[in-house]
Amino acid sequence: MTENEDVFLDEDEGIIELEDEEGNVTRFEFVDRAEMNGVIYYALIPADYDEEEGASEFVVLKEIETDGESMLATVDDDAEYNAVGEMFIQRFSELPELDIDDLEELDGTEE
Repeated sequence: MTENEDVFLDEDEGIIELEDEEGNVTRFEFVDRAEMNGVIYYALIPADYDEEEGASEFVVLKEIETDGESMLATVDDDAEYNAVGEMFIQRFSELPELDIDDLEELDGTEE
């Protein structure tokens, strides 16, 4: 299990920066957070995805506590990873689809 002690979350942008074992920092966009079997999981997409193509994959990490501090860790168990991934896919499929008119209405702009 890879633990990530150096997690930076910019709540205004929904960006999470994670540092791997080699010290490489990768930026992710926060997509969703959910609890399953008493564990909190996060769904993240790479922050540099192509917006025209959309994000085709997401990363699942789980929240663990080490020495009284919350950290994000990889999910090493394939069955656990698949179950959590399916849960997020189900959650995503239940989200209402917004079209451009809905977005303009929420933004207060109209063309």
